[in-house]
Amino acid sequence: FEYCIPVRRKSCRRFFLSWLALAMAMVVPVADSFPFRQILLRRGTASRLEMTATTSAASTRTVNPARPTPNVGKVGKWEYVHGNWVLRPSSADDVPRAVLHFLGGALVGASPHITYRYMLEKLAEKGFLVIATPYQLSFDHLQTCDDVITKFEQMAPSIARQYGALPVVGIGHSCGALLQLLITSLFPDTPRAGNALLSFNNKPVTDAVPFFEEVFAPFFTTIATQNITPTATSNELLKIYLQMAKAATEGELPPDEVLQQLQKALSPFETESGVKVPQELRETINQIFQPSVSALSDAGVLAIMNQAVHSLEQIPKLVDEVAVGARDFVPTPAATRTAARKAYRARRTLIVEFSDDSIDESNELEQLLKEAESITRMRRPMVDVAVQRKILEGGHATPLWAPPLDLAERAEDILGPDTSKERLAYQQADATVEELVRWLEEGNL
Repeated sequence: FEYCIPVRRKSCRRFFLSWLALAMAMVVPVADSFPFRQILLRRGTASRLEMTATTSAASTRTVNPARPTPNVGKVGKWEYVHGNWVLRPSSADDVPRAVLHFLGGALVGASPHITYRYMLEKLAEKGFLVIATPYQLSFDHLQTCDDVITKFEQMAPSIARQYGALPVVGIGHSCGALLQLLITSLFPDTPRAGNALLSFNNKPVTDAVPFFEEVFAPFFTTIATQNITPTATSNELLKIYLQMAKAATEGELPPDEVLQQLQKALSPFETESGVKVPQELRETINQIFQPSVSALSDAGVLAIMNQAVHSLEQIPKLVDEVAVGARDFVPTPAATRTAARKAYRARRTLIVEFSDDSIDESNELEQLLKEAESITRMRRPMVDVAVQRKILEGGHATPLWAPPLDLAERAEDILGPDTSKERLAYQQADATVEELVRWLEEGNL
């Protein structure tokens, strides 16, 4: 059941096929009587595809990745490659047991190497190659999936040259779990050896965000369309302020373009020439602050601040989407359930539910995937499909709630493992890692 990154296809073609797969899943009977449906499903069922360096020849589209400057948000041994945060196994000489493609939850998924640092570093310590793809939250889940896959597939040539073919397992938390479900159901050229789905939920916007229609939608529309200054809306000002904050976390003065945008937004008068900081002055100021910037960078503070601003940059985009009429996700929760029931292709799936999680829908997901399992057996009786569901102690944020691995290990050396986990409150995050490793080893990974 191993699978490795396939030959790249044009992203627009894949995006069209995902929509076609969704339409076919919703209107075509279970029996494979419609040829396009058979083609779509067959393209996604390869048990193992070799990932070779030649994949780069087919890759013609470049992505505007989630925006952090490569080394600014870097922590620990993480690498920023083609829009992905990559963590290799602890021993550089070892061939990874598998590639774990991770997607985090809403908003925090923009900086997964920081927000999920303990869990992902612990998995890398067990011999897995972790590729955590950051994404910008959007109402359009299909576009988000397409962006995620495009960035992920750009890793293929370098990973192939170094390690050869490796099985790929999808891991997702909360919204990331939903995205992994959609990828495995609606993107036929992106099969998985398996999926681990943590804290899954597939609620409509009105259930996920209380008072969305009554409060948030009108408020977002107002700040996106009504000027707070003579020339700018609140949302436009927020974008400018976030760009300035991002520059500060990179140890730089804001670019002249950003300063000119701010001047235009705040000034009631038209000016022919905007603010410009002379290059000599810019370099002098940077040199003055360089010691402080270096100290904060070495301590890891700048990276955390940079990624925090990066996560906040998603908010203006969501405001704009609501202002132009977004009121539910694409596809809708009902369409997602239908597509997963008829087109979900992962042969091994682990569903992890936490005991104190009020928004979890793992029980519904388990029933849905068991129906998908029955449909798969009808089409291909020889295919073995396994769905497991585990309930662990903790809440919705358990995978996030842990210190960095190096800090946890130092605390364990001083206090002992049990005392350290109790005082730093990461017993449940550690139990989550143990469950994931157990499931992966059970599948011979």
